[in-house]
Amino acid sequence: MKARTRDFNDITRIVVKIGTSTLTKKNGDVDAVWARQLARQVVALKKAGKEVILVSSGAIGAGRFVLDLGQRPRSLAEKQAVAAVGQPRLMRVYKDAFRRLDTPVAQLLLTYDDLDSRLRYRNAANTLNTLLAMGVVPIINENDTVAVEEIKFGDNDYLSALVFELSNAGLLILLTDVDGVLENAGARNGGERVISTVSREDWAKVQLGVKDGTGEHGTGGMKSKIQAARAAVERGGCAVIARGKEKRILERIVAGEAVGTYFAAWGGRAG
Repeated sequence: MKARTRDFNDITRIVVKIGTSTLTKKNGDVDAVWARQLARQVVALKKAGKEVILVSSGAIGAGRFVLDLGQRPRSLAEKQAVAAVGQPRLMRVYKDAFRRLDTPVAQLLLTYDDLDSRLRYRNAANTLNTLLAMGVVPIINENDTVAVEEIKFGDNDYLSALVFELSNAGLLILLTDVDGVLENAGARNGGERVISTVSREDWAKVQLGVKDGTGEHGTGGMKSKIQAARAAVERGGCAVIARGKEKRILERIVAGEAVGTYFAAWGGRAG
């Protein structure tokens, strides 16, 4: 898997997907300290001329904390109810983090059905474009109270790929709790290593070799993140999967530093 130079200078619009394991503490509550660190990075990127859209999980974890639930809810109705409790908590933490930096945020709750309708798709795209033109940071989550798929499967990984297409972005960053896509995942004696670059000819090996798994509070694994990355590169964009709690991770990725796993574009770039 050949190394390639990561040059994102010509990319203006970036989608950042934040996984539950990155955003929440061990007790399931939203990590306000990390959210403030994220906000500082996003604002720094905005000052450098970038537009940033956040796709954030974490509503169910926050709801579990607010309701003091020891175990993750099992039934769909319970998950939807807990997410409804947690979403305001999630947004309050984001709002407070960005307010310290005089940057407004907006909440957008979407379902896949919203993006399957041509009219609603166009309206969502227009809203995103208008918010970005106003200098607002859009924060998107699945509308868990009426949607099913994110709660059951992808922890917003698939949604981030749809938002990437919707917004015509050029770079998709998926933040998680590992350093990137691991080769020989689970190997003993230090046999694991982060795959630095995935080009078109590498896809079969990457998809066959990856081991999946999720944390206590999340639902998406590495396979769903790789699928989201593939959706981005197939339409001419780039993607990076990296550890979200690394210091200044967003700024380092956008600067072209070789952190995480970089998925090279298949064709002409968007964004």
